[in-house]
Amino acid sequence: MPKVSVIIANYNNAKYLSDCLRSVATQSFTDFECIVVDDGSTDNSARIIRKFSRNDKRFIPVFQKNVGTSAARNRGLDMARGEYIAFLDSDDCFCPDALLMMYNLITQNNADMVGGGGAMVMEDFSLSNAKTQNFVNPPFKVYPNTIPALKHIATLGNIYRFVWVWRRMFRRSVIGNIRFDTNLYPGEDTCFILEIFPHAQRLVETPAMVVFHRMSSTAISAATFNQKSFSYIAPTMQRIRIIMDNLYPASFHKWFYKYYMDLVMEETVCRAMKFGRLHHQVADHLRPIYGTRILPTKYLPWLKRLIFWLFIKVY
Repeated sequence: MPKVSVIIANYNNAKYLSDCLRSVATQSFTDFECIVVDDGSTDNSARIIRKFSRNDKRFIPVFQKNVGTSAARNRGLDMARGEYIAFLDSDDCFCPDALLMMYNLITQNNADMVGGGGAMVMEDFSLSNAKTQNFVNPPFKVYPNTIPALKHIATLGNIYRFVWVWRRMFRRSVIGNIRFDTNLYPGEDTCFILEIFPHAQRLVETPAMVVFHRMSSTAISAATFNQKSFSYIAPTMQRIRIIMDNLYPASFHKWFYKYYMDLVMEETVCRAMKFGRLHHQVADHLRPIYGTRILPTKYLPWLKRLIFWLFIKVY
């Protein structure tokens, strides 16, 4: 059995897919399988995937109709044989020693989860021209339980977001039967991580880079502001509330919502005001959950809370 299973979900990313798969094939750590789940691509992705799987038997091609990233990742999880799991987006690339570094950290520290950084690169990034300061024996910090780890990780900065599953390696037994919610996109990563964290008894974080994260024009964070940009907020917040109530102590809720409500406001009210459109649509989306435990605006600073209230009332 391979030590590590790498899961890549792909949909119409042929432009970047060769670099992505090459970054896995050339890892200094070699004891892995790479499950590439193509989610009904209509571009040249299938040919690229088949080529890699013919030349390297560690690559396992899977083709399915288009049912979404979550379903594609879940299929990879169901197939995975490795003791440890790593994810990679099909428009991103692993740093050269990413798997070796994360494998060493997770095994030597008897950890359930390890995370590194995501080096932000432009859309025209090429693996052949990549420069990295990655190293095999980096500094790291061990966390004995979930809540201190989450609180600290949330302060590390934009390249260490706790919701990014592709900057981590997981012990497969910690994931267990937990799967990505196929009804959420985006937002599925947040809920997946929040469900897994309480099951991890020991976590490791390192400042070393493990992934070149491409700032693609197709990414939700860079896309033109539209209905898709905020329509995930309400269902994600509903799912988060269930997770919080079932898995986390009440003492943690205040901290988490103070952190997360800022993000929610940025993605909805602030972006609508910044772009000067879709005010009514954003307000209509938030209004059914406004004032409920699902959208606890009480955790916002008073000025932001006032702006949020006025936005809902005016629009």
